Amino acid sequence: MAVDPFAEAEARYRTLVADRRAGNLQPRAFRLAVRDLAVLDSEGHRWMLGPEDGIWYRREHERWLQADPPRRLVCTYCGHHNLGRHSYCVECGKRLNR
Repeated sequence: MAVDPFAEAEARYRTLVADRRAGNLQPRAFRLAVRDLAVLDSEGHRWMLGPEDGIWYRREHERWLQADPPRRLVCTYCGHHNLGRHSYCVECGKRLNR
C-alpha cells in the first residue's frame, strides 16, 4: 500500500524529538537525522521539516520558504495517491476516506 511521504516524515520526526528529549540523541545527530527526512514531491520541489520547530519548508529559488506540503489521499483499495480535492479515487473509482 502506498504511504504519504509527508505523514511518514512527520511520524519519524516525532520519534526523533522524543529520542532527543530523552537524551538518547545528541543535537548534531538529531539535526542530521531530521535532514534525512527530506521529501521530494511529484513536481520536483524539495521539502524539509525545520529541526527546531517541526514546520515544513519548501526549497524555492535557492531559499527555504515555510509552506504547507501537498497532501494526498491514499486510496485504501488500490493505494493510488489522489489530490486532496478528490472525493473518489481517479484510479479505481472507490470513495476516498477523509
